[in-house]
Amino acid sequence: APDLAILSEEFADSVQFVGVNVRDTAETALSFDRAFGIDFPSIMDAQSGAVSLAFTGVVSPQAVPTTVVIDREGKVASRILGRIDASILRTLIQTVVDQ
Repeated sequence: APDLAILSEEFADSVQFVGVNVRDTAETALSFDRAFGIDFPSIMDAQSGAVSLAFTGVVSPQAVPTTVVIDREGKVASRILGRIDASILRTLIQTVVDQ
């Protein structure tokens, strides 16, 4: 989470970060965001599952955490299941930004 906060600041002018919480209550999610300095928007999906449903076939609902990089056309450019090193994510994002 701290890496995501840093990268969201680094790419603030060119990339929109959005968190999707599929498990926790809103209170727990907000506490997590405060603890790790997350200031990008988060969607609470634990009850409705609408976001998870929209990504069916792209992301396994059991794969938490998952990071998805979406290009300017709305296509999935990268999908990472589990934790990802900040330098790798930076490279994946930069590749999409440079397109």
